[in-house]
Amino acid sequence: MWWLILIFFFLFCVLVMVPLNLELYYRRRGQDHCLSLVVSTWFDIKYQLIPRERPPKPAPGSKAVMKEPRGVLPEKEKKNPAGETLKLFRRLISYIHLGQKVWPALEFLLHRTELRRFEWRTLVGLPDAAHTGMAVGGLWSIKGAVLAALYRLVSKKSVLPEVAVVPHFTGSSFGLLIHCIFTIRLGHIMVTAVKLAFVFIRDGLRKALPFTRLLKG
Repeated sequence: MWWLILIFFFLFCVLVMVPLNLELYYRRRGQDHCLSLVVSTWFDIKYQLIPRERPPKPAPGSKAVMKEPRGVLPEKEKKNPAGETLKLFRRLISYIHLGQKVWPALEFLLHRTELRRFEWRTLVGLPDAAHTGMAVGGLWSIKGAVLAALYRLVSKKSVLPEVAVVPHFTGSSFGLLIHCIFTIRLGHIMVTAVKLAFVFIRDGLRKALPFTRLLKG
């Protein structure tokens, strides 16, 4: 029995130490773009999340058959812009509250996420050369702010980023290349999941306690 416990404990320790490498590659030049997302771990085990197989497109000239419901069709509901705006505002507030609740757990995971590669290159060109220079300066400022915020969150062992903004003075042009490799331990993901579960259970108990008190009263 003790041997089984030791074996399961050893397997659990190995599972906790398993690294998950998340590789993101995105390239865009004009209308051409390429996106891939790959998860890998030990022994070169890989799984490609993006791109996925898509259903075949219908042949040109073919029309999809739409079945109309029988009976009298209901009248079109009148749209209320004020009501839609209020719903959108309430949804945004709920998302903000949700982000505040789960942020400590996500921050724990981010502090233990290691950037093994971070490449961010941009090609920009406008019809006017002066406007191109201003756009290049603005992009450098934006990238500096984004990288400063990002590297405050991730692990201190992360590599330095490879960043470039290339001007194109001979005409309008735009290109983007992002290549990132993140490494996260499976144990840290498990701890983060436990923290998130604790947050939602705690909120559920807080909502249920006033209701139980009213029943007792």
